[in-house]
Amino acid sequence: MKKVKLFSLLAVSALAAAVAVPTFAASSDRLVVAQATNGSAALQAGAQAAQAPAAQTSQNFMTMKAAMELALKEAPGVLKSISFDIADNGYLYYDAEVHYNNTEYDLKFDAVNGTLYTSKQDRIDWDEAIPAGSYITYEQAAEAALKEVAGGFVSKLELENRRYDGMVYDAQVWLGDYEYTVILDADDAKVIRTTYERESDAAYYNRYVSGSPVTETPSAPSGATSSAASGTSSQAQPSQTAQNGSSRITMDRAREIAQGQVPGGRVTDVEFEYEHGFAVYEVEVREGYFWEHKFVIDASSGEILFTEKEFDD
Repeated sequence: MKKVKLFSLLAVSALAAAVAVPTFAASSDRLVVAQATNGSAALQAGAQAAQAPAAQTSQNFMTMKAAMELALKEAPGVLKSISFDIADNGYLYYDAEVHYNNTEYDLKFDAVNGTLYTSKQDRIDWDEAIPAGSYITYEQAAEAALKEVAGGFVSKLELENRRYDGMVYDAQVWLGDYEYTVILDADDAKVIRTTYERESDAAYYNRYVSGSPVTETPSAPSGATSSAASGTSSQAQPSQTAQNGSSRITMDRAREIAQGQVPGGRVTDVEFEYEHGFAVYEVEVREGYFWEHKFVIDASSGEILFTEKEFDD
């Protein structure tokens, strides 16, 4: 992103008075970069009629629907993306991107009490602009994603214009220790593809935030079309298990587990650290000349929490 600067609350107030605010739940939304098409009456009606998907409710933090409304009050315009995130210290927050009159507003606020942490603005890059058109709403995209990954939690929704797929919603859904990426046609909610991988944020949410942890999850949802580019190989079984809360596998064992996932690969780096309160090992394995694998391994059990494969020239 180019140089950014804080925008004043006074400017936001002036925008709020001058323009209409769109609601993600209104079925007649037309998303336009230059102007919003919904009036305040439509916002109120949509907010009353719309219900957040069942898997999006929680007693501990605001729903994604509420987060969208908060973002649009702070920066009236067209919502580009909304995502639920977990900081390394365990704090929960939402990131939102709103477009209005060729300006991109990036917001970060507390997911529990709505306190605004960051408010930045920048000019919209040409490849990030949202073309005018009639698309399914954010609520419809969330519902379609949850049909694909039943029982999950939608952690991100982003409207994108992709070179080969056209206008799509990129939806991320957490279920158990997995993160599923569901790409949906923005015109009719048809699933284009679904990928998945183990993800430490999903595991943290499942165990400590959701209120109803999923103990067993399938390696892929029923409608998944492929695994993630990084893959999710069957995990190696640790030879040393935790005997108490302070026990952990050795660094050498973490190295063995990671290297066992990449036959012929060579371990280039092993680090022990705490991530979201978890004691983990991060192991990098080089495969040939161009591929690099990254594994995040639970230091207590030896379970592989996250894998990533990147082309590195």
